Amino acid sequence: MKAVIFGAGRIGCGLAGLALERAGYQVTLVTRNPELVRHLNAVGSYRVRLVDGHHSEEQVVRGARALCVADDDGVRRELEAADLVATAVGASRLPDVAPAIAGGLRRAERRLNVIAFENLIDAGPALAALVANDLPVDFPLGDHGFSGAVVTRAVSQRVGDVRGSEPLTFVGDPPSRFYVHGPSLRGGLPAVPGMVEVDDFEAYFNRKLYTFSAGHATTAYLGYVKGYRYIHAAIRDPEIRAAALAAMCEGQCGLAARYGRAVAGGEGELEAIMRRFENPALNDRVDRVARDPRRKLGPRERLAGAARLAAVGGMVPVALPMAAAAALCYAAGAGGEAAASLPWAAETTEADRSGLGFSKAFGLDVTSAWREMQESWRPDTPIVHLHPLDRAAEPR
Repeated sequence: MKAVIFGAGRIGCGLAGLALERAGYQVTLVTRNPELVRHLNAVGSYRVRLVDGHHSEEQVVRGARALCVADDDGVRRELEAADLVATAVGASRLPDVAPAIAGGLRRAERRLNVIAFENLIDAGPALAALVANDLPVDFPLGDHGFSGAVVTRAVSQRVGDVRGSEPLTFVGDPPSRFYVHGPSLRGGLPAVPGMVEVDDFEAYFNRKLYTFSAGHATTAYLGYVKGYRYIHAAIRDPEIRAAALAAMCEGQCGLAARYGRAVAGGEGELEAIMRRFENPALNDRVDRVARDPRRKLGPRERLAGAARLAAVGGMVPVALPMAAAAALCYAAGAGGEAAASLPWAAETTEADRSGLGFSKAFGLDVTSAWREMQESWRPDTPIVHLHPLDRAAEPR
C-alpha cells in the first residue's frame, strides 16, 4: 500500500507519516523544500520523539521517500499508484496542491481517500471543491473520499540539520488520536493507529478548538503580556493558569449546550490538557502559539467562537475576553501592527474588523480588558499582575 502526503512538516511527518507507516503504508512526502527532499531520500528515515514531561519514546519512520512539489511527473506517478492521499500544508496552501491531486484522480485505477490534516472545519469539502476546479464537469468525484482530520497531538519542533546525515527528529506529545468524518470516506481503509471515524466532524473540530486551542491561545497571549517566552513557563504562572482553565471551562459549557456532555467532556479532560501545556520537553514558544492573532480573533475562532457558544450555554465569558484583549496587545507588539489601529475608541469598527462584534456585551468586555492592560503594559514592559478574574463566569 502506498500513501502520498503533501507537506513534510510537523504534522505531515510527526503524526500523519508515522500513523500511516505504522498502518503498513509506504510513505512518500511531497514538499517545497529541495534540501529536505535530498536529506530524506539519502537517509531513508526520520524519528518521532514523543514526550510527556516524564517519559520519552522515540519511533522511527523507515522507508519514507520525498519529492519536490515542482516535480510534476514524479508526483503524478506517485499519485497514480497511491492508495491514500493526505495533506498537511496549511489551509491557505490547499489551492496549491489541489491541481496535483486532481491529476492523480484522473489516472487513479481505484477509489482514493484524501484526508486533509488541516486546521479547517470544512477541510474535506473545501479540498474537494478545489480539486473539482481542475476536473471535467462530469468527473465522478463522489467516487472518491474527502475528509478533514482533527489532530490531538501537538508537534512543536523539528530537530536536526537537513545538510547532515543523521535522521531528523520531530518532537511532540503522546496523544495520537485524530478524528475523520467516516461517512465521507470510500471503501474499507485498513486500521490506522489513532484514527477514529465520527459522524459529526464539526462537533469534534469545535471540541478541540474551544477547549485545547482556546486554552493554548489564552496561555500564549497572556504569557506574552507577562513576558514569558515558553508555554510551559507561562502556564505555571498562577494567574495565567487560572485564566487558561477558565477559558476552557467557558468553551466547554458552550460545547455541552450545543453538542452534549459526551462531546464536551468533563473537568478531567481539561486538567489533562493543562498537563500537556506544562510539558517542558516540547520547548513550545509563546510566539509560535500566538502567531496570526487576527485570524485567531475571528468570529468562529478559538476565542470569540468559544465565547459565542458559551453565551448559547447561558454563560457570561470572562477569561475569553481577557485573552482576546491580550491578543490585541500581541498584534500591536510582537505582531508588528500599527498601534493606532488597535485602541477601540471606535469600538464597533475595530470589533467588526477583528470578528468580535457579534455581541455588544462581549465587545465591551474585550474593550474594557484591553484598556486595563494598557494602563501597565507596553511591548517592552510586561505586566506583573493581571486584572483579576473578579467575577466568575456566570449564567446570563
